Formats: sequence, structure tokens, C-alpha cells
Amino acid sequence: MEKKQILSIVSNNLRNLMNKRGISVSDLARRCEMSSGTISKIMAGNMVLSVITAMKIAEGLDTDMSQLFDGLINDVLIEKESLEESDSTDVINIGILSLGNRRVTCILDQEGEVIGTSELNGGLDLVETAGKLIRDIQEAIDAAIHNSGNKVVNLKQAKLKLVTQSYEFENTRHKFIHFAERHFKEVILLSDWQLTYLSVFGEKPGISLIVDKGVSLSYHHDGVIKKLGGWKFPIYDFGGENWLGIETIRHTIKAVEGYFPMSELAKMVLSRFDGKIESIVENFFKGGLGADVSSTFTQFLLRSYFAKDPEAEKIIDHGVSFINQAIEQADKITGKKLNIVVQGSLVDIYKEKIDKNRLINHVSTHHNVELLSKLTKKSLLKRGILTE
Repeated sequence: MEKKQILSIVSNNLRNLMNKRGISVSDLARRCEMSSGTISKIMAGNMVLSVITAMKIAEGLDTDMSQLFDGLINDVLIEKESLEESDSTDVINIGILSLGNRRVTCILDQEGEVIGTSELNGGLDLVETAGKLIRDIQEAIDAAIHNSGNKVVNLKQAKLKLVTQSYEFENTRHKFIHFAERHFKEVILLSDWQLTYLSVFGEKPGISLIVDKGVSLSYHHDGVIKKLGGWKFPIYDFGGENWLGIETIRHTIKAVEGYFPMSELAKMVLSRFDGKIESIVENFFKGGLGADVSSTFTQFLLRSYFAKDPEAEKIIDHGVSFINQAIEQADKITGKKLNIVVQGSLVDIYKEKIDKNRLINHVSTHHNVELLSKLTKKSLLKRGILTE
């Protein structure tokens, strides 16, 4: 099929979808955060769609992206700047692992061989809109395809396995999976603690400790992988980045108000905000430093900690005491002192403060994401990680 014919079909489909929903060009442009001129060019058949643009428009129309390409031969696929045809029916598996502010991707062919990998800045967090998450996912897939030299992946034949932030937000998780299933053959969403445990211990007993924005400890008991913590709740997940950040702010306020002598940590924080507590509080509550505001203050704490500031060391040691409490709770539940693997953004700090006789090495990120892409719904149902 010639490019002109493809553009004509796409423009007709777009026009019909807009007419059915009573949506004007300006309305759709606003919903998609695009210019009216771009929408008009597509409607006139003068512009090809990238994957990102197609997803934005589909989201704005509240429809499946395939509706924009209804009538095209062989399930035409959109790529970065052009449209291509594919008659492949082979199922591929895609794993995308969100770690802090990174997305690591692995694509497997139908034989289970790695055909593409990528690593990009920017994690996947369920607090984002479903449309933005899908665009970030597509960007990661595109990068993996580009790096492999392969040009076409039919997303409708792809099984997507994801590890995202904010996994515990159950309603949000289910809504996102429902939305994502419009674009992929199958969608499985796991938490970092589930994947980390599986990658190190499989079905054997052990303790997997993740110390990141929150703190989660997972263990195998009564045939099921269970966890403690990991709620991304700064006043509960003691020892995590969010909690450490809040402790840093609390310490700075108390130092300014004279409860104890001004520390190097408090000076560092104040210097960032022109010496004003008011500015710190305002930025915290307005989220001016990013979505996980409190974890931003952890960076001040860590700098002071590595500079041997006694006050920073006290806060870290306080966090360690809570980490050890969680380990003791797992020991009590399982009735054993199991091997421990530690991972996460704070691993270098906490690993040095846990019983070294129980520590084992963690596996690489690339091993984790490859395992993620290989997981099946059947195996996860068997382990009790997924439910019907």
C-alpha cells in the first residue's frame, strides 16, 4: 500500500472518530496537548503519525490506537517518522523495569533470545496518567528496537511485563492495565520486591530487602512470597529516601530554632534555600522539587553523611535501626535467620550495617529485566503472585 493511501485512510478514520464524539479540532488539540495545526495536517492527509502522536490522539479520543488505522492491510505499524506494514504473527516478550529514575528494557523473540535492550532516564510511576506511561513505555521499546537494528515490533503481538513505582496503588494499577491492554496482547504488572525476590531466590526461602524511596522486605513463607513495608509512605517506611528526607527537614528546623547547635547538615540545607525555613516548607508542600519532594532532601543528608557529619550519621543510624527491626520481624515470622540480599538506591549505605554473615550478592539489573521479560502469567499464578 502506498504512503498516500495510508495517509488518506488514517485521515478519514480520524475525521469519523471526531465526528462520532462531537470533538472539534481545537478540543482534540487541547486534550492531546498538541497544536490545532498538527491535527489539521493529519486530517488533511498531509502528515504521517509517529507512535507517540498516535497514542496521544487515541487517548484524546478515548479509543484504541488501532481504530486510527482501521482498514489498513496487514496491521500497519507506525514507527518514529513513517508507517510500515508487517505480516508477522510471532509473539514477542517485552520486559521494562523501572528503577528510581531509570527504565531498563529487554525484548525477547519467540525463541526466547534477546533481540533488543535499552536503558533510558525517567522511571515509570503509576501516579502519572495512563497516556504518559504508555508513551514512556513506547519510547523505551523504540530505543531497544533501534539499538538492536530491528525496525518493526507489532505491539498487538507483544506480551508486556512491567515493574513500576507505586505498585501498591491497587485501583490505579488495575485501571492502567485495562488501558494498556488496548495496545498490547497481554500486560503483566509486578512490584520491584516481587521481581527482586524471584531473581535471587526463586521459590527458595530468603529475605529480599529493597531500600529506595520506601523500604520493603519480602520473604517466602507458607509457599507464598510476602512482604513488610514498601507502602511509599514516608511516615511509615522508616529508613527509605522519603523518610530520611523528612528527618533532614525536621533536623534543620530544630537546628534553626535552637534546640541544638547548628550542624553542617542544617547549614547545607539552608544554603540551598537562602537561609529561610519558610522557603523549605513552601517548596516541600508545593512539590517544587519534584514528585518525591522529601527524597530530594535525602541528597543533602547523604553528602553530609559521606563528609562524616555526626548529625547526618545519627539520622542514618536511626534509619538502620528500623531496617533491623524489619529483619527481626521476618526472622520471627519464618522462624529462621535466612540469607539476605539488599538492593535499591541506598544499598551502599545499609549493606555495610547489616549482619555480613547473612548477606549474599544481588544479581545485575540486566539479569532482572531479562527474567522479567521471560515470566509468564501461568508461572506467576502458580506462585500466588498473580490472581485470576
